[in-house]
Amino acid sequence: MEHSKRHRIVWKLLRPVARLLLKCKFNYSSPVYAPKGPFIVLCNHVTDWDPIFVGAAFKEQMYFVTSEHLLRLGFVSKLIMWLQAPIARQKGGSAAGAVKAMLRAMKEGHNIGLFPEGNRTWDGVTRDFPASTGKLVRSCGGTLVTFRLSGGYFASPRWAGASTRRGRMRGQVVGTYSPEELRAMKPEEINQLIRRDLYEDAFEEQRQHPVPYRGKRLAEHLETLLFICPKCGAMHRMVSRDDRFVCENCGMETRFSVNGFFSGGRLPFDNVRDWNRWQEEQIKKLCENAGDGPIFSDSELQLSRVDSAKGSELIGVGELVLYKDHLELPTGISLPVEEITGMSLRGPSDLYIGTANGSSFELHADQVRCTVKYLSACTALGSPVGCGV
Repeated sequence: MEHSKRHRIVWKLLRPVARLLLKCKFNYSSPVYAPKGPFIVLCNHVTDWDPIFVGAAFKEQMYFVTSEHLLRLGFVSKLIMWLQAPIARQKGGSAAGAVKAMLRAMKEGHNIGLFPEGNRTWDGVTRDFPASTGKLVRSCGGTLVTFRLSGGYFASPRWAGASTRRGRMRGQVVGTYSPEELRAMKPEEINQLIRRDLYEDAFEEQRQHPVPYRGKRLAEHLETLLFICPKCGAMHRMVSRDDRFVCENCGMETRFSVNGFFSGGRLPFDNVRDWNRWQEEQIKKLCENAGDGPIFSDSELQLSRVDSAKGSELIGVGELVLYKDHLELPTGISLPVEEITGMSLRGPSDLYIGTANGSSFELHADQVRCTVKYLSACTALGSPVGCGV
């Protein structure tokens, strides 16, 4: 990697500062590891701070694979590239370029950091990842280090945007696997050990070892994930206010507690994970029973065409409508469901779409709304969106 000496110096200088910052902000702790390199660290993905959490736990510098949108931020992107030069991966698009860059870096003796899920968890449970991950890890020719973050979901829920809460976070190496061990395993066997090592169910952990996560407006923006009321079935009528979550259709009201569970409202479940699982089943039923009319629609969305890691161009503002066989974008662009090869979200609601012909789009709304439902619905409709990376 070009300028790798500078990157190692920056890492050495900033890592102790990062550990102090994370301790103060999140009460984060982890041992400091120094595995023999070159190595590739795989970690579960829970917060936007994850590269810093992982980096603070390793003495040796590594290059993280990150979303290409970080390289479309003008001066900030230039600063990020100068400091550490992450490997860009286009959300909702082909990973071929990122894979080549990773293999090249490890052959040169550099270390890699990767979040195989490609997307932060929405409901506190580690997501699955592309089946090609095991083959990639074995092809890298280095040591595999699996690293698991705990407590991050409640410290910085995906649906809460930039809002954070202080409780307790931990990071630890779960397993270290030599190149010789990896060569003796099949790719799917490697995938199985990655799933085992990275898996976290935040709510089960919280039940067994409860920790309060204190902050302001604890339920704020929860409707970016949960948009169907479990009491009356109304869609898009859920509204968050401070720590309250209310259905404006039937009046159901519950509170999101400092322990991360719902209190009151006589709900059939007491946590985001179970509500989300129930909601995904409702989305599947909507898709199965859909006729010629819209399944979902959202208005006043800004549509941009994305040039990966370079920029984006606003091409229109209008309504996004999902039908059983196609997704209609603002400006009238129609995408057949089977040609949507990737779909992902940045933050709580910015929707990325990749297509079979290589086109990529970004949809942004200034208002709070749920767009992750399109990923769930397209998956139910048979779109090859994979894991949403």
